[in-house]
Amino acid sequence: MAIRGQIRVGIIGAGLIGQTHSLMLKQIADRTEQSVRVVAIADVAGAAAAQLSARWPGARAISSTREILDDAAIEAVWICTPTAMHRETCIAAARAGKHIFCEKPLAMSAEEAAEMGQVIGTAGVVSQVGLVLRFSPVYTVMKSLIAEPEAGRVLAATMRDDQDFPIRGVHASGWRNDPRLTAGGTLVEHSVHDIDLFTWMFGSIRRLYCRTRNLSGAPGVEDFAATDIEFESGMSAHLVSIWHRMIGRPSNRRFEIFAENVFVASDFDMEGAIVVQHGANGSEETIPAGEVTRRFGEIVRAERPHLAPFLDTRGVAYALEDANFVAALCGETEAYPEFETGVRVQRLVEAAYASARVGAPREFD
Repeated sequence: MAIRGQIRVGIIGAGLIGQTHSLMLKQIADRTEQSVRVVAIADVAGAAAAQLSARWPGARAISSTREILDDAAIEAVWICTPTAMHRETCIAAARAGKHIFCEKPLAMSAEEAAEMGQVIGTAGVVSQVGLVLRFSPVYTVMKSLIAEPEAGRVLAATMRDDQDFPIRGVHASGWRNDPRLTAGGTLVEHSVHDIDLFTWMFGSIRRLYCRTRNLSGAPGVEDFAATDIEFESGMSAHLVSIWHRMIGRPSNRRFEIFAENVFVASDFDMEGAIVVQHGANGSEETIPAGEVTRRFGEIVRAERPHLAPFLDTRGVAYALEDANFVAALCGETEAYPEFETGVRVQRLVEAAYASARVGAPREFD
């Protein structure tokens, strides 16, 4: 049943991603006559909860997730804890009748993620998973370019996804190298986004072959993964995922797509320029960031008009994913990506890890 009136939200986890979602929800509230309001923030670190709650007049800072789940006035929760807490929190929230936005990866294993999905289905609550690259301006426009008939069939794609090991720097999350709290390393905790992006752009995956290394992490927390991917369509992709020690290097993705008649590439994963080369005459053009943003706006207005008011917000991709969930809670659209998408991509990552353990490709169905 759609929520009428202001949506009352609890944020569970006041770390980096909890802060991000709080900022996005504030922007949404300011642009939609206060359609949503964060009323409570829970974190075992009381100071972090207090600091974040101060941004919302009247919001409570608490250390107990249970207090949020027992509050009948709270209708939806954003689960932004370390991965190991997702399962218990999500299941308890669903059983308490709370609508659920859960960050990626969903759980410590695909089995746990599937269990969470089953409980959500039984509870009948609305749920969405934080696979934010589906809202990226750059990748949305790249997807539209390879979908043009003159591009021909897509042949191959390559992605390099790298960032400083995220226990420090701008992405500092101290739990990322603790195997009790994280589902793994760079592949599941970061490149789960990339594998989801591949399925969104290129369709179903049928086979994965992965190799991992652990140089500077902790046991079970790999900092390198190379994954070869074969799709049902016959095309192939190669993904290199790296957590390095170059604290001064910003988080970066390099994405290249080869089709029969066009080459598309970008060094930006959210907002930035795209390079396009046309096969007929070898000409190369750079679509500047401003034009990418304009084209993205056209696509959003045509396909998801309920998101149009948020196109010029700070951190637009995160704002759009949160705005979509708010709109879904109001009955204006469907949650996207739905929880089952998160379950499926976790199964794909688990298949990649299984391949790395045995040193051979793994089929996926």
